[in-house]
Parts: sequence; structure tokens; C-alpha cells
Amino acid sequence: MVNQLFYGDNLEVLRKHIKDETIDLCYIDPPFNSKRNYNQIYNNVGKEDKAQAQAFIDTWTWDDHANQGLAEIQENYLGHFTSQSIDLISGLTKVLGKGSLLAYLVSMTLRIAEIHRVLKPTGSFYI
Repeated sequence: MVNQLFYGDNLEVLRKHIKDETIDLCYIDPPFNSKRNYNQIYNNVGKEDKAQAQAFIDTWTWDDHANQGLAEIQENYLGHFTSQSIDLISGLTKVLGKGSLLAYLVSMTLRIAEIHRVLKPTGSFYI
């Protein structure tokens, strides 16, 4: 795979399009659970726009999607999770309960496990 750009949820792209141990470098700039809404102040051609558009919401809630992600981790979906990560998420579930912080941590755990899968043994990961 050379010179390809994917647009969309990185979890879906990683799972559907990237083979094991094929990536030298992965960089992600995830939302950081800031509990804020972010606006876009420039239009699509790079000029300042008077009307700001909402770019994304960095708030998390426990929902069916988070519940499915938790199940994937606890059931070791496709064998991608270490026993330590499963134990950690299980412990955090007991301590934090199924709320916004756990939803965020589950989302990040799913993605980091996939990034680990696709990185070459000599690969680097920046977050």
C-alpha cells in the first residue's frame, strides 16, 4: 500500500483496509474528552467564514456503540487484545462504571490495539 489516503473512522479503515505489520509510522490526533464543542472558522476554500460551522463534538456518552466496543475487548475480538488490556478495561469498568470516561477509554483501546496490529515490529506510533 503506497500513497493512499482514507477518509472516515480510523477503526473501520484499520480493520478493513490495512494488513498486519505493514505500517512504518502511525500518527493519530484523537479527541481528548475535553467535553467541548469545536467549530470550524474557515470555509472549504480556506477563507474565513462569518458563520462558524460545528466541526466536531468532543463529549462522550455510554451508548450501544460503547457497549459493543467493551464486549469486543472483554471477549478478545480477533485476538487483538492482551490479557493486561482486558484486565485493565475490566477493572476500569468496575471503578468508573459505564459512563462518558469509560466510553472514551474503550474507543481509544479499540483503535490502539488495531494500530499495534498494523505496525511493523520496527514501526512507530505517535499520539
